[in-house]
Amino acid sequence: MLSAPNLPNEEQRIQELYALELLDTPPEDRYDSIIRVLRAVYKVPIAYISLVDRDRQWFKARVGLEILETPRSVSFCGHAIAQQEPLFVPDLTQDSRFADNPMVLEDPHLRFYAGLRLSGPTGLPVGTLCMADTVPYERSFDDAPLRELAHLVEQQFQMLDLISAQRKLLEVRAQLLQTQALLQSELRDAADYIHSLLPTPLMEPISTSHELVACSELGGDLFGYHWISEEELAIYLLDVSGHGVGASLLSVSALNALRRQALPGICFTDVESVLCAMNSAFPMEEHNGKFLTLWYGVFHTGRRELEYGAAGHPPALLWQRTRGPCTKLVSNQIMIGAAADFPYQAERVRVQQGARLYVYSDGAFELDSPAGESLGIQGLIETIEKNAHRSSQRVSAIRESLQTFQGSADFVDDFSMIELCL
Repeated sequence: MLSAPNLPNEEQRIQELYALELLDTPPEDRYDSIIRVLRAVYKVPIAYISLVDRDRQWFKARVGLEILETPRSVSFCGHAIAQQEPLFVPDLTQDSRFADNPMVLEDPHLRFYAGLRLSGPTGLPVGTLCMADTVPYERSFDDAPLRELAHLVEQQFQMLDLISAQRKLLEVRAQLLQTQALLQSELRDAADYIHSLLPTPLMEPISTSHELVACSELGGDLFGYHWISEEELAIYLLDVSGHGVGASLLSVSALNALRRQALPGICFTDVESVLCAMNSAFPMEEHNGKFLTLWYGVFHTGRRELEYGAAGHPPALLWQRTRGPCTKLVSNQIMIGAAADFPYQAERVRVQQGARLYVYSDGAFELDSPAGESLGIQGLIETIEKNAHRSSQRVSAIRESLQTFQGSADFVDDFSMIELCL
C-alpha cells in the first residue's frame, strides 16, 4: 500500500485548513445537500466531503459511511489532494496503490473511488469531494458534474463569513436513488425547496403577486424582492440557461447573492454596481458554460422613481394607469457571465401612484399556439390588459390565459412573473 503523501507546501496548507474553522463542526445542510446531489447524479451509495488534516481525514459531510474519520496514511483523499485533476479509480483492487488498503480489504470493502481536491480561499488544497462504491465502476465517467459540485463547495469555503443566512442553499434532500421512481421523488423534493425560496407576497404600501411554473422538475428561473430600507424595495428576476440540477444549483446561488446581499462591498441600491458585481461573480467559464439573464430594479417610494437594468432579460412592463398604455422598460445589455467587465448601465422612470409593474421571464411570451401563431411580447401585453379588470389573482389569470393560448398546461420553458402594484 502506498501511503498518502505530504504536499511540498504542507504547513501552509494546514494553516489554510485550520483558518476555515470547519474541523469537528456539526453537519450543515449546505454541504450535505451537495453530496446528496453528487450521489444522485452518479448513482453511487457513498459520497463525502473530506478535510485532510495532518494525520487524519475528517468527513465534514458524508452519506453511506458510518465512520467519521480515518488515518490520513490510508486515505484515498490524501492522494487526491496531491493532483489538480480528479483521481478516478474504477477498481481499487486492480491499482497497486490501493489494492491492499484496509478500506479495500476490510469493511466497507470499497472497490471504486473518485475524488477531486477542494481549495481554500487562497487556493491551497484543504480536502476533497469524493464518491465511492463497493462494486467496480463500469460506466462511462463524466467528471463535469463532479467539477461543478466541487466548485460549489469551494464557494462555501470562500464565503463562510458572508453566508450564515444561506444554510438552506442547495438543500436537495436526495437519498439513495435505486430506481428512476426514487430519483423523480428526490427531484420533486428539490422543486419544493426551490419554491420555498420564493418571497412572501407584500400587502402594503406595495402589494405583490407572483407565480413560478417550471417546465421540468428543476428549472432555471428564480425571483425575489426585499426592502433594503424603509423607502427602497429591491426587485429581481433571473433566468439561468438550461434546466435540471445544474441550472437549479446556479439559480439558487445567484438568488442568494441578491437576497442575502452577499456581494462584498456592493451597495444594493446601486443597480449598475449590482449588475457588474453579479457579472464578475458568475462568469460562464466557471459555471460549465451556463449564463443567466437578470432584471434588477430598486423602487424609491419617497420620490416615486424606479431605477432598473436588464442583463439579457426581456423588458419589464409598466402601466402607469389601470387603463393607460403600457410602457416597455427597455434595457438591452448582455447576459450575466458572458463578458468580463461589461459596463452595465441603469435606467430610471418616474412612477405614478397605483401603477402596475410586471417582471417576467422569456417563458411568458415565447409561446406558440397549436396553429403555429407566436405570442411575443405584444401578445403578452394584450393578455395582461385583458386581465387588468380582475381585483385579485391577476397573475394566475394571466398564466391560465397563456396556457389556453398554447393549448397545453405544460410550458416549453419556465414561466415566472411578478406583479407589483406601486
